[in-house]
Amino acid sequence: MFGSILAVLLCCPVVKAGTPPTMIKDPARSVAAYAYADSVMQGMTDEQLLAQLIMPMVYPKEGQKALEEWDHLVARGFGGVLWQKGTPERQLFLTNRMRQRATIPMLVAMDGEWGLSMRLSGTIRWPRNIVLGATNNLSTAFEYGRATAEEAKRMGIQVNFAPVADVNNNPLNPVIGTRSFGSDPQQVAKLVLAYGQGLESLGVLAVAKHFPGHGDTKVDSHKALPVISHDRARLEEVELYPFTQFIQKGLGGIMTGHLTVPALDSSRKAASVSHAITTELLQEQLGFEGLIFTDGLAMQGVIDNVGKGSVAVATFKAGNDILLAPPSPQKALAELLTALKAGEIDRSEVLRRCRKVLAWKHLLGATNRALLPTTALSADLNNEQSKALHTRIYEESVTLLKNNESLLPFVGKSEMALLRYGDSRTPQLLQVLRNGGTVSSHGIGVKAGNGERQATYQKLRKSSVILVAITSERARPDAGLLQLARDRSVVLLFLTNPYTALHFKEVITEAKAVVMGYDSSVDAQRAVGRALLGQLPMSGVLPVDLPPLFKAGAGIPLERKGLTFAKPETVGLNRRLLSKIDDIALEGVKKGAYPGCQVLVAKEGKVVYSKAFGYKDSGKKEPNNTATLYDLASVTKAVATVPLLMMAEDEGRLSTKDPLGKHLDFLKGSNKESVTLADLLFHTGGMPAVINFYLSLIDQESYPSPLITYRCQAGFPIQIARKAWARRDFSYLPSLVSREQSEDYPIRFAEGYYLHRSVREMMREEIRDAQLRRRGYRYSDIDFLLLQEVLEQCYQMPLDQLFMEKLATPLGLKRLTYCPLARFAPSEIAEGQKDQFLRHQTLRGDVDDEAAAMLGGVSGNAGLFGSAEELFPLLQMLLNGGTYDGHRYIKPNTVQKFTTARHPISPYALGFDRHRGKGKVGNVADIAPLSTYGHTGFTGTCCWIDPQNEIVYIFLSNRGALKRWNNQLSQLHIRTRIQEQIYLSLRG
Repeated sequence: MFGSILAVLLCCPVVKAGTPPTMIKDPARSVAAYAYADSVMQGMTDEQLLAQLIMPMVYPKEGQKALEEWDHLVARGFGGVLWQKGTPERQLFLTNRMRQRATIPMLVAMDGEWGLSMRLSGTIRWPRNIVLGATNNLSTAFEYGRATAEEAKRMGIQVNFAPVADVNNNPLNPVIGTRSFGSDPQQVAKLVLAYGQGLESLGVLAVAKHFPGHGDTKVDSHKALPVISHDRARLEEVELYPFTQFIQKGLGGIMTGHLTVPALDSSRKAASVSHAITTELLQEQLGFEGLIFTDGLAMQGVIDNVGKGSVAVATFKAGNDILLAPPSPQKALAELLTALKAGEIDRSEVLRRCRKVLAWKHLLGATNRALLPTTALSADLNNEQSKALHTRIYEESVTLLKNNESLLPFVGKSEMALLRYGDSRTPQLLQVLRNGGTVSSHGIGVKAGNGERQATYQKLRKSSVILVAITSERARPDAGLLQLARDRSVVLLFLTNPYTALHFKEVITEAKAVVMGYDSSVDAQRAVGRALLGQLPMSGVLPVDLPPLFKAGAGIPLERKGLTFAKPETVGLNRRLLSKIDDIALEGVKKGAYPGCQVLVAKEGKVVYSKAFGYKDSGKKEPNNTATLYDLASVTKAVATVPLLMMAEDEGRLSTKDPLGKHLDFLKGSNKESVTLADLLFHTGGMPAVINFYLSLIDQESYPSPLITYRCQAGFPIQIARKAWARRDFSYLPSLVSREQSEDYPIRFAEGYYLHRSVREMMREEIRDAQLRRRGYRYSDIDFLLLQEVLEQCYQMPLDQLFMEKLATPLGLKRLTYCPLARFAPSEIAEGQKDQFLRHQTLRGDVDDEAAAMLGGVSGNAGLFGSAEELFPLLQMLLNGGTYDGHRYIKPNTVQKFTTARHPISPYALGFDRHRGKGKVGNVADIAPLSTYGHTGFTGTCCWIDPQNEIVYIFLSNRGALKRWNNQLSQLHIRTRIQEQIYLSLRG
């Protein structure tokens, strides 16, 4: 009698993609359900029997009057309730009240095509079916249905009037449209089944609608009666196909539509009042044995079709089991009772259908009168697992329809313009894009005048790449937009109903690229933005035909070119605990540790946390973002010099056992000739910690000695360290420093300060002549100046060029670079120190380290600039043992050697700082594993790699922008506290 309902109320495992759950015929449960129905029906009056076939629609309103009306409705013994718009809290309160008071349990239903949010505020607004259709993923559709069922179960709902099984093959359909999975009946059928099976896997009845198919209409049945004029063959091939599949797989509910189909009923009765369609076709020919619901009986289409007769009686006679939402439930009941007494409707049919409804109540668990918990309701309905699925659906749906000249993705492109074309705003899209570069923002509303439009187009012409986000179904192109598409590289982003594209045919023809995002929700905007930047693949397919532009199923697959992002919980991290990083990072801003910072956390190759805080500048005028470039300082050692040394060793160009004299002629015969590369990497070569090379640039006769004092006193106005002050009244040697760049003075020291080409040789001489101390550990920048010399000698190539060719370019790191001002505007770079001593300016794009600056900003010890997100792939490559995105850069045993090597007196591995040991002072959180390695930087940076837990942690800041000797970052232990929070999240 009941078909093959899923294992309702039983634990049923989630199925794999493409595999329907096991359909279970359980005779014992059917017998029990009928026995329950028979026991309840004993002694029921005709009015009570008929009331079971009516499901009123109720708004869960506040107030005493509404409560009294609800109690009265429950007391009348109606078979169920369809909840309308309200709050979860009020609806749950009324549901619990009904469970206590109803003589016969009521069936609770919702119209949840896109989850509870279709009717209830404060809940997850799931995407419309067209978005799910674009994913082309049956496993995702099943998960979607199951997540919707979880919401329903939490609210005591047993029936969901979904999925929509209509094939929307009419772009002018005013009522179905994006509610449909698409225009291909085969694909719609698959998604209907997957979604329905997801619902029923948790015991919530799936109700396919609107039988026999509402997709090809131009009329809204809420307002009038649509007509489907196709012949029977076409109906069976298209409109009926999803329903027949739904029935064959044994799912439990179908809703009849208010539309007339002459090929199925020549009397032109609406399907919901047609015996030929609802009984003869649906039940007798197609064999459907589940519950049959009418569409809402207050809709004008059915009212007009029935005319002066009783809609309730007409729909009952057609063969429906439950009459949904009549305008007056009491009147409908009275009309049915009158018809029964008059013999117009058959008593045996009343008994059969009442028995069927009661048995289904038993199967669906409506007979459970236990009160539902009211605590933690919002948290349960907005759980992290559902949010993660919500995000994933949108990510899987992004559809690339055109990509001339392989314009997309925008990996490394730093400047573009975004035009919001429509009334909906796109702040999340803009935010994501600005994390990838500089994006100017413009807007043209639907009602914008010609003058405003032309002024906006004129501004946009300054950009070579323009993203046009179409955010309204009412948006229409104008001549200015068409001309812009002809003159510039325009990318059209449809963040709205895809049928809107039909109005943009000419613009689409001229545009370089076209992307479908389907709506302008927060997750849709973020997904489209990340896909544009290559952070997500574009794998969606167009679910509907857009003639003559694109056919259903169109979609250009585009692989991910950027980072992979994931929710923390997908890799075993506690989101709540991880989010406490926000508080620590903001504490640093508030307490003056830095103007701003970036924090990135990745696990198992997936970025689970990437945020920017504060400002780029000390004046707090420029908000920070995750694309801001920071001076990495000594992190350069670990991410440029050391990986290049690994590669050189793999290529046989050098060995860490090599003495310096083997590679550097200027050290032959010096006290450094026998120092090995390993000695430099361990910082055990006896080199001085620093050499103040800049002193050689200064005219010693230009000021009274000394230049620097270590107590505050007159004549030394410039503080350069916590306990150091310098003179201002000195001059540079004109033979070494010029205010203009030229062939003889090519080296940029800072803006307006250029060094003679002989300066590097002068620095070499100072290194050669420097005294070595007794061999032991001493951290030294000179070590890495010498390693730079070795690399450049081995490759006969400058270090910055070597880094670009060997690492940055192959890894796609276009925003990790030396000398960033050659490629990026100062506004894209975090402000550095206010150097009043040597360079007399606020640094912004020029390296902080003076030795590196004297080398033109290209050094083995410092000089790299980049963002946390741009730095991550390089660190992940090291964590992966030398590979990234399928390409090998370094041999795994070489990575192992450099990152795990130990020295009896040095805390360093080969070039990498490492965990000093539990309870020992160091730069790594005590809670981190001992295998953790990485580096810190003077400007307030660090990066740490944890091979044991597959974690990468990056922190970048510009602490020196406030004052060079600012030590709040260390005093507040910001970097180690953030790292500690990562591990608390892992444990939590």
